[in-house]
Amino acid sequence: MREEATLFHGCIEVEETPYGLVPRRFTQAQLAHWDQIGMVRAARAHGIAGTTMRFVTDQAQISFSYHVLSICGEKMTFDLYEGERLTDSITRPTQDLEGRVVFSLLDGGTEQEVTIYLPFTAELAFSAFSEGLKPIEKTAYSGRILWLGDSISQGMHALHPSQTLVGILGRTWKYEIINQGVGGCGYKDICRDFTYGDWHPDLLVLLLGTNDTGPADVSWDAYQAQVRECLDCAQERFLADQIRLISPFWRGDQQKEEIGRPFRRIVSLLKEEAKRRGVAYIDGEKVSPHCNDLYWDERLHPNDTGFAVICEALRGRIL
Repeated sequence: MREEATLFHGCIEVEETPYGLVPRRFTQAQLAHWDQIGMVRAARAHGIAGTTMRFVTDQAQISFSYHVLSICGEKMTFDLYEGERLTDSITRPTQDLEGRVVFSLLDGGTEQEVTIYLPFTAELAFSAFSEGLKPIEKTAYSGRILWLGDSISQGMHALHPSQTLVGILGRTWKYEIINQGVGGCGYKDICRDFTYGDWHPDLLVLLLGTNDTGPADVSWDAYQAQVRECLDCAQERFLADQIRLISPFWRGDQQKEEIGRPFRRIVSLLKEEAKRRGVAYIDGEKVSPHCNDLYWDERLHPNDTGFAVICEALRGRIL
């Protein structure tokens, strides 16, 4: 594996392809699971949500090339952090299948730590890195978290990849978080393979259920069995005190009976299962804002400000 692979963080492995290096947040076995579910889920699972490049450099300018392998959004954004500061951001259309990102550093000439947050809307291969980038060791993290979720966890529809749940909390806690959020998924379709090779998480966070109101309403008994099977599989790999179960966040449309009725049943089920299993439970409605202007679509997906509000409420509830 090329030395540049050590630049990538927030991924389980880095795959070397003819187009360049691809950070993977799922194992190959897990990707095969998502590929079987359909093109939409597969494109979102192949996206590189939550991954970063981290290094130390004294260069005044840094750059790299990318090749788009698949997309799950119209735009992709790269955020540049110099130390703790967001100092630049570059957005490109995902339809431009090849390109080069060039950042000029505000503190160029002085050795400093740099983090580049990568897009959650595409699967990218990276190549032609500029010189003078010294990788940061994985020992720089206080711990590791595996985060399973849907589009909210993936980051859709934040303007900046650094302002998602995983981006903000990972930076706040100095934890490496693998973002296994897949837009549109729920307990009904989550991959139940919890083996990760050499990557060993300290905690598992489950933030699912928002997309399950339909299945829960159609066949409640079958849905309960799916949730319990998923939690059973998780507990084969993780101890009870290593699991954090978050119920779905507030929805602006849950006053509709066809949404609110199954939503309330899902929340009640998750609370009961957490108590029965001795797993830490976090009430999603208590940590999410109940005002439409903090949501990109006014009802479901937090915007950058909404993510910040949720992360502030979550800071002392997970670790």
